[in-house]
Amino acid sequence: MIEIFVYSFFIIFLFTPFGVFFIHQQNNSIICYSKEHIFGLIFLSFVAVFVNFFFPLNIFINTFIIIISIIIILIFRKHYLNLIFLKFCLFGAILLALLLTESEVYRPDAGLYHLPFVGILNSEKIIIGLSNLHSRYGHISIIQYLSAISNNILLNNNGINFPAGLIAISVIINFVKHIYNYNQKKKYNFHFFFLLSIVIYIFYKMNRYSEYGNDAPAHFLLFFLISEVILYNKKVDISSFGNNLAIIFFIVINKTILITTILVGTLLLTKKNIALFVKSKKFYFLSLFLFFWILKNILTSGCALYPLGFTCIEELKWVNKNNVEQISEDAEAWSKGISDLNQMEKNRYSNYKEFNENFNWLDAWSKKHLNVILKILTPYSILLSLLIFCLIYKSSKNKNKIEKKYVYLFIIILFCATIWFLKAPLYRYGYSLIIVLISLIFSFILIKFKADEKRMKIISNTILIIGVSIFISKNVYRTYMNDNNYNNYPWPKYYSMDGKNKLTKYRSNKLDEQIILSPIKGYCMYIKKLCTHYGIDENLKLKITNNYKVIYKKN
Repeated sequence: MIEIFVYSFFIIFLFTPFGVFFIHQQNNSIICYSKEHIFGLIFLSFVAVFVNFFFPLNIFINTFIIIISIIIILIFRKHYLNLIFLKFCLFGAILLALLLTESEVYRPDAGLYHLPFVGILNSEKIIIGLSNLHSRYGHISIIQYLSAISNNILLNNNGINFPAGLIAISVIINFVKHIYNYNQKKKYNFHFFFLLSIVIYIFYKMNRYSEYGNDAPAHFLLFFLISEVILYNKKVDISSFGNNLAIIFFIVINKTILITTILVGTLLLTKKNIALFVKSKKFYFLSLFLFFWILKNILTSGCALYPLGFTCIEELKWVNKNNVEQISEDAEAWSKGISDLNQMEKNRYSNYKEFNENFNWLDAWSKKHLNVILKILTPYSILLSLLIFCLIYKSSKNKNKIEKKYVYLFIIILFCATIWFLKAPLYRYGYSLIIVLISLIFSFILIKFKADEKRMKIISNTILIIGVSIFISKNVYRTYMNDNNYNNYPWPKYYSMDGKNKLTKYRSNKLDEQIILSPIKGYCMYIKKLCTHYGIDENLKLKITNNYKVIYKKN
């Protein structure tokens, strides 16, 4: 754990300064540094996408990032070479080391396409038509780019494990510090109650690295976005307006199903804000990034938003719109529970499209997925109900009016949750929307009562102490119970699905002159070569045009 702690400290120390490109009004506080770290990660992700158009994200390119970070630190040395920043790095490193030490990677998705895609980014510049090699390479998340750019001379291959954990610990530190500050000032407002509810859920259910995958980073950032929107003063803060848009972009391109959260941006809009933002540097940066992300999607899959068929450009050689639409229908049916039906039940539907329509899927979804949701949310809801009772017992009502912004926020999130339910009602795809709704209701109730400040402080501090203790104890217990006799101990097991993390063995296949690997057993996992779990379609062709590889299917 000490090894991971040391590397965790350095990656936090070196990645946080990139937040300076988003946050200009710096102050030396834990909250400021946690925000800078989040925006530093967002900035690096955007840079990784751009660089990969021209170069592989190899160890030499990525090490140059460290050099830039050191230059930024030297320029702003008063801001970064101080005790408070070192405390932030220290707290973050402790949490991150607890998450990573002896962890599993998210299975099976990490081995199936997360990790192999990171390996491709580390070894290849953008490959046109890559989704033809493996359909899941078409709807990859931006977190894989952040993982790829974290593979540098300091961290080497182990660097790819950090990004999901980095986002998690930054949000946790930000929320806990906000709650602590409110307690010190005895200031119990809507934001305080919202954060308290979210922190309870994080410590209850988001405390294991092996459960993060691509989903948790998007959910952590959605929590952070709502927190920032609650704090946002649209009359004076144009910089925060651009920052919140950057978070929205990152959430959407990390988890496409959360695309409706872009509606949260409507709460930030005024004519004055739009006019000022269009003239700002952030507008051009975000516009340029959005352009390159869509271009990346089109080049790798032929679709602006894969696998949405209506966004595909049929004239492109490497796209098959009918195939993309089929993949979209399959994915929707899977999220609605078709895989839980037996063969006789499946035969009632002529195709996946019929299953997806007219709520035909509701019965199948209710039998398993609804039970999963209720199993998770029931203890959480009971705890919040008990907390409400404890805080408002014998309390008088406030005359506080609930701001319209919070009501609009609730309506927008409710709409987003409805779209999630209708299109992809798998809990891990949209749980942040449900938790935000519950937390907003929790905040609406408590803001209407004048709770005893002493009672409020004791209860909230107790929640923080118990929550942090649960986070630490669960991860310490996990490492204690794990077998530490495995390859690349104590890092997460990302080389194979084998308990000993033995290097995966591959067979070599040829696609024209290109070697494509496929695992003899298990999944591709992490390897710096082209790899596909499903083998190679006999109709695939590969050619090189202007030094770019193009993978397409023969007509």
